[in-house]
Amino acid sequence: MNQNLASANELIATFAQQRQVLLRHTAEVLCPEPSRSASSREAQLSAILVSSLEELKVAEEELTERIAVLAELRDDLERRVRGARQLFDLAPACLLVSDVQGQILDANRSCQMMLKRDSPMLERQPLARFIPSDERRSFRDGLARILSTDGVSDWRFVLSRPTDAPVPVSAAVRVVRPTGASGEAVTKLFWSIRVLDPADAPIDA
Repeated sequence: MNQNLASANELIATFAQQRQVLLRHTAEVLCPEPSRSASSREAQLSAILVSSLEELKVAEEELTERIAVLAELRDDLERRVRGARQLFDLAPACLLVSDVQGQILDANRSCQMMLKRDSPMLERQPLARFIPSDERRSFRDGLARILSTDGVSDWRFVLSRPTDAPVPVSAAVRVVRPTGASGEAVTKLFWSIRVLDPADAPIDA
């Protein structure tokens, strides 16, 4: 899309250049040297106008095509974003996005059910709030360790819910740092959390 946008901008610049050329040549013809005849000036002006109009028409057609391509790319991107959002919202696993401090930025429906909170009540809440108070320091230490890597696939800790008993969970956490490929402006953590059977392996944090 960026390439097509750059091409469209180049074509717009071409319009401006052609306009300047047309104005310059018109000025030369309308204010000619005294030796030039009127018929010669008219013929030259006509040729310049025809040539410039043809070039502008070609540039206009190319710009129209580029705009149509950009519109298609925009529509396709919007469809992809809607599809990704739907997959996120309807995923059976608890999926959430946080900042580097573990503050929740987004959470899907499964996560809302697991944490017994609606989405508006989860946004900007620290995930550590859902960790038993005596384990929060260990949780924050574990979070700091994760940030020095690209993520973990099986981080085990206990989640405390407002109305239900605490549950052991396993979290896969991916660290996404700002790059052109990621499209992110700041570092974010992408979490996938599942409830463990109490008989499973011991808790890490």
